[in-house]
Amino acid sequence: MVSKLRANLLVRDFVGHMSWYITIRSDPSYRRTVDATRITAFLRTQPELIQTGVNTFAAAPGHPWVSVTLAMSNDGSYADRGVPLEAVNLVDMVCSYEHAERWYDALASRIAAFLEWEALDEHAGRKVWR
Repeated sequence: MVSKLRANLLVRDFVGHMSWYITIRSDPSYRRTVDATRITAFLRTQPELIQTGVNTFAAAPGHPWVSVTLAMSNDGSYADRGVPLEAVNLVDMVCSYEHAERWYDALASRIAAFLEWEALDEHAGRKVWR
């Protein structure tokens, strides 16, 4: 599994700037799941996103940099093995400090509202949605 700290370092090295996370989950224990095809279909309808892998999305041309990963987790850590998931209990958004926080919050809020989950910026200790 890749810890969020290690993943953050990998993302920073890849894109050349610092990043931060919004975690979208049902609850702190990751108890509820959603069918992976349902959330994937919803994300495909978002004009800001394009699908880049079976469990991953990135910014569509003309939108701020973002990376969205669908995952199964017990504690917020996950590994994307590139194989389709049956269920998802975590949607992880990696956001860039170089773009407006409100843009990321709006996207995360739409995803969380669709799932009826919460969206958190855990590092800053703030709720984005719910």
